[in-house]
Order: sequence, then structure tokens, then C-alpha cells
Amino acid sequence: MSSKTKLMFQQRQWAKSTGLTPNPSGYLTTIEENLFQPLNEDTKIAFDNGSGLELQDTPSYPAKMKALHSSSALAVNFFDHWIGKNTSALTTALGLNSKIVTIKFEEQFPTGLPGNPPNLDIVLELANGHIIGIESKFSEWLSKKLAVDSPFKPKYFPEGQDLWANKFLPKAQKLAEAISRGKEIFNYLDAPQLLKHALGMATKLDQEFSLFYIYFDWPSYESETHHQEINRFTALIDGSLKFQAMSYQQLFALLVKKNGTDKSYINYLKTRYFSSQKNIII
Repeated sequence: MSSKTKLMFQQRQWAKSTGLTPNPSGYLTTIEENLFQPLNEDTKIAFDNGSGLELQDTPSYPAKMKALHSSSALAVNFFDHWIGKNTSALTTALGLNSKIVTIKFEEQFPTGLPGNPPNLDIVLELANGHIIGIESKFSEWLSKKLAVDSPFKPKYFPEGQDLWANKFLPKAQKLAEAISRGKEIFNYLDAPQLLKHALGMATKLDQEFSLFYIYFDWPSYESETHHQEINRFTALIDGSLKFQAMSYQQLFALLVKKNGTDKSYINYLKTRYFSSQKNIII
């Protein structure tokens, strides 16, 4: 049984324990069944306006957020709860030096290049004006990336222009070029996606931002390689990105220690995602 299959089995066991009946592909009947609480109205609007088809069924597939393995459902279950509440506990757990005042989902940061910019899963605005962009992963990283000609379209390397370097990210420029040429390979960490987010945020926000990577860890061979790739990525990019990586396990463990955190929220997350795992530290 693969690592990803084991994670899916754990999610099915949770669903069955709560009286839910996922279909053979791991999708629930409604989005509401997959969430701790109904979507905040602004969050719903953000997903409705996004390009990921998270809330819409298609003729071929159910809405993505109906899936037990949905990364967007994990992000919503973890962060949507805090909208309109005192965010001090979450601020501290994330190691931030200024309070979170706004939480948004599916934000885009255009680079000025043709086409749609990628959706950034979560964006936090801090009281001091600093912006935190969070790329969130659930089970996606457990699948080894398929070899492709280039993870970057040619538009990211226009002749005579260094897009990242022009935004004061020279190391990110070198890494993007190395990945494009096959000199740096990441099998589990989606480094190109992170670099695209960095370019978009730098284009719009100059240097008033940080990029976070928060992922659901899962004990496995893939996890060891994933950790190594996170460390390599961190070493190869610019310090001005203020890049940080942490697991949802780490974040949850820190939240549990904070007084005043909603017990029903903590119990839901623990029962669904963390009941069978030890906290994994990288």
C-alpha cells in the first residue's frame, strides 16, 4: 500500500466513524460534510471567483472540495475558523511578530505575464501591513513529480529580462533557471510553484511579504526526501523572501498549547487529521 493510499485510508476511516459515506474515489456527497463549519461568506466568494473549480461540480467530476483528500478543505478547516475571531493564538503559533488582521483564500498576485497567475491558498495580512502568502499541501506532495520538458513556460524567461532578479530575487532567478534546465530537480516539493508565487508577490508587494509552505506530513520514505528538498530549496533562495516551511502537525501542536482556542475546533482537527500521528519536526 502506497503512502498516499494509507493517508486516504485514514481519511476514509474518519469519515466512516462520523457516519459519512464517501464514494469509491473518496468524495463526500456535499462540501459541508467535509468541513468543520460552513464556509465564511467571503471565503465562499473567493473560491467561487477562483479558477480551481473547488466548489463547482462538473459533468465529469464532483467539486474538488468534496474530496476527503482535498487540500483546499484542509486549508479551510484550519484557517477559515479564525476569520472574525481573536487571532492571537494563531499569530503566535505561526511565529509572527504582528497580529493577523485579515485571512483570505485563493488570492492571485499577477506578474504582468500573459495568462492567469496561480492561486495562492491562503493570504494573511498583519497589523503592521506585512503580507504572508501560504502555499498549503495535503496529499499532493506524496506523488513523485512526473518528468516534463520544463515546469516553467517560456514566458518566465523573456529574452533580455531576468524577472526574479528584477524584483531583487537573484537567487530565485538562478534556481528557476537551474530547474528549467534540469540542473536542479525536486521530486516531491513543488519548487516551481513556490517560485511563481514569489515572483507574483514580489511584483505586487515589493519586499513587504513572506512566503510560507505548510504541508501535512506523513511518515514515509517520501517524507524524508520531501524534508531534504525543503531544506535545499530554503538554502538556494533569497533571504528577503523570508521563506518558512512547517508541517500542519507542528502548527496544530503549537495551537493546542494556547489557552482559549475553541475546543470543538481542536477536537475536530485532532480526530480527523492528527489522532494517529506523532508530531513531525523538520
